[in-house]
Amino acid sequence: MTSLVIQWSLALVLLMQAGPTERQRVNTPADNAAADRGRLVYTQYCINCHGSTAKGTDSGPDLIRSVVVLRDRLGNGIGPAVRKRPHQPTLTDAQVVDLSYFLHQRVEAIASNRNARGTLNVVTGNVDAGRAFFNGAGKCSTCHSPTGDLAGIATRVTPPVNLQQRFLFPSLARGGPKQVEVTVTPSGSRSVSGTLMRIDSFYVSLRDATGEYQTFRRAKDVKVEVRDPLAAHQALLDQYTDADMHNVLAYLETLK
Repeated sequence: MTSLVIQWSLALVLLMQAGPTERQRVNTPADNAAADRGRLVYTQYCINCHGSTAKGTDSGPDLIRSVVVLRDRLGNGIGPAVRKRPHQPTLTDAQVVDLSYFLHQRVEAIASNRNARGTLNVVTGNVDAGRAFFNGAGKCSTCHSPTGDLAGIATRVTPPVNLQQRFLFPSLARGGPKQVEVTVTPSGSRSVSGTLMRIDSFYVSLRDATGEYQTFRRAKDVKVEVRDPLAAHQALLDQYTDADMHNVLAYLETLK
């Protein structure tokens, strides 16, 4: 009899506790306002790794199915997570709560529709500031022109989140007019130039103008010069602030 009473008591305690599937409801005007603010926080700090629908990318996991997000209550789980590297440790407590509301709103939307119906609005920057960065600190105008190669870019590359990814992480088309070139000069021998095929700490391989594939062993007396057309873009990744990225996108979106 005593054992049965204990079992019923434990069952009652468990029923009274909030389980991990209990959701943080976001269905009041005040909550929706917090979710809207959280959307801006997400767009500024999270979208590049977790994607425009928060369902993850190659750089970051799916937040819609994240146990941390699902069990979070007003930022008590998300807060500690986003304050760990490589996340954004400078978010305020208020921003974390807003982000919590937004992510739970996304979870509810996905649960209701089983799939995302749209992407986030990432065009939140300042057009004039983006133009100034393009022509100034970013030195983008030294290689690109709004009336030349970028004319109509906002129409050709859609939606805006794709345009953002394009200028942040551009790629070279295989066999296109621009490729990574390399010149190898072994000690006491003539230089050999061509399209870079492979390079590591031990070897460098290239395909020369005749189509011949050549491999050289790297050593102190072997000079290797790599010319990457995208080097400037890669260098900018260490210089961009979040504001710079959103401002440049806002400017590029005007080039229709």
